[in-house]
Amino acid sequence: MRTTLRRAALLPSALLLAALVVPGTAQADTSTDTGTASLGSPAAAAATWAGAQLTDGNYRGDHGLNADIVMGLVSTGTNGTIAGQATDWLEANAGSYVHRGGAERLNAGGTAKLALVAAVQDRDPSDFGGLDLTGLLLGQLQESGRFSDKAPSDLSNQFTQSLAVLAFNEIGEVPDNAVDFLASTQCPNGGFPLSLARNPDRCNPDPDSTGMAVQAMIAVGRGADAAKSLDWLAGAQQSGGGFSYNGSASVGANSNSTALAVQALAAGGREKEAQLGIDYLRSLQVGCDAEPGHRGAVGYDEASVDGMTLRATAQVIPALAGKALFELDGKSVSPEPYAIDCTPGGGDNGGSTGGGSDTGGDSGSGGGDNGGSTGGDSTGGDDANGGGDTTGGDTTGGDSTGGDDSTGGDGDATTGGDDSTGGDGDATTGGTDATGGGNGGLGGTSGLTGGTGDLGNDPAPNGGGLANTGTSALSLLAAAVGLLIAGALAYVVTMRRRRTTV
Repeated sequence: MRTTLRRAALLPSALLLAALVVPGTAQADTSTDTGTASLGSPAAAAATWAGAQLTDGNYRGDHGLNADIVMGLVSTGTNGTIAGQATDWLEANAGSYVHRGGAERLNAGGTAKLALVAAVQDRDPSDFGGLDLTGLLLGQLQESGRFSDKAPSDLSNQFTQSLAVLAFNEIGEVPDNAVDFLASTQCPNGGFPLSLARNPDRCNPDPDSTGMAVQAMIAVGRGADAAKSLDWLAGAQQSGGGFSYNGSASVGANSNSTALAVQALAAGGREKEAQLGIDYLRSLQVGCDAEPGHRGAVGYDEASVDGMTLRATAQVIPALAGKALFELDGKSVSPEPYAIDCTPGGGDNGGSTGGGSDTGGDSGSGGGDNGGSTGGDSTGGDDANGGGDTTGGDTTGGDSTGGDDSTGGDGDATTGGDDSTGGDGDATTGGTDATGGGNGGLGGTSGLTGGTGDLGNDPAPNGGGLANTGTSALSLLAAAVGLLIAGALAYVVTMRRRRTTV
C-alpha cells in the first residue's frame, strides 16, 4: 500500500517536488493502509464483527460458539451489552448443553466451559441456569485427577481437562490431582496430545491441545512445567508465523490452531513467536477494502467470510487481544461495541472503549481444524454423540479443531462438534484486543491511524490521524501538499474501485 501511495504522490506533477524541499520543514507521512491496519484495533474490530452476528444473544443455538464469542468480547473490553445477552442465553439454556444426550448424561467439557464463562462474567457457577456446575464437575473428577464424561462412552480429552482446571482457577480452588493429571499427559517432547490416555509410546502432540494445556498450567503456577511445551510450540511454528492443526510443516496453517498457540506463547513470555503468530492472524483479517458488513472478520486460512469465519474469528479474538483465558474479566467491559472507522485519517475508530493487548488464543484441538468441517468448537469434547448443528457447528463444521468431545461434541473434541458427529463447536478461546486505549500488549498506541490502536508505540501527535502528523509550512508548500494529497486520494479511490471485495 505504501508503494501505491508513493506512485499516487507523483500524479499531480513532478515539478511540485521542489516546493516540498524546504529546509527545516518536516513533511507529513501520507502513507495509509486500507487493510487491517486501518481497522485501528484488529482485536476490537474482530469483536465488533462477531458480536454483530448474534441474534437475541445467540447464534443458531450453538452453545459452544456463544461461549467463545462471550470470552472474545470480554478480552477486548468492548461489547459488554452483547456479551451479557449471550451469557443470559447460555444460562437459560445451560441444561441442554450440560446434559446433552439425556438428563442421565453429563458433558464434562461443556460443563467446564460454562463454568469458566460464568466465572469470567461474574455469575455464580454454583447456580447457573439452575445448575451447580462446580458440583457437577467435581462429581466427574476421578481419583486419578481426570474429569470424565458421564456417558456410555467417555470422550473427555485435553480440552475438557484444561477447561476444568481453568474454570476452577477462576472460581478459586483447583483440585491438586486435576493439575497433576494434566501435567502427566505431557509427551516426552514437551507437547500435549488431545487424548488423555497417558501413553508415552503413542503420544501425538498438537498445537491446539498444547496451547490449551499450557494456558491452564501457567494459570495455576506451573509455568516451569510448561517451559518445554513452549519450546515445542516454537519448533512447530511455520515460517509464515502460523500453526497447523497437527503441528506438521507439511499441513497448511490455520487461524484456530494459531490462535491457541499464540495465547500460550504470549502467556509464557515468548513474545517473538507470539508476534509472528499475530502477524499471521492479521493477514487473515478482512480489512477496510472489503464491504462494511465483513470488516474485522478473521478467516480460517484466508481473509474471507464463509461458513467457518465466525467460529474462527471467535477463537482468534483473545489471541489478537493478547489475553490468555485466565486473564479475562467481564466486570470492567465497556457496554458499547468498538466503532470501525475506515475513513482515511479517521483516527483509531473511537479509540477509548477498551483495553487489552494483542496476542491470543485459538481453536480447539479436535478434528475440526482440518478445515473446520468435522468438528464443533475446537476446544474439547462436550458430549459423546449428538450435537448442535447437523454436521458440526456452522456450515462446514464446528470450530476448526474438534468438538467438545473427541469425535463430536461442541467442538471440544478431536473431530466433532458438540457431539460425536457434529455439534455446536466449542472453541475454547476467544478474545481480542481492546478497542483503543493506550499501550495494549504487543500492540500499543497507533501513530498511523491516529488515536490508540494496535500498531505502533506512540499516539499520533495532536490526537489525530495522518492529517495531524506534519508541521506548518509556507503557503506555497501548503498548496503543493494539498495538490499532492488530492492526487493521491484520487488514485487510491480509483484503485479501490478496481479491487474485488472480500
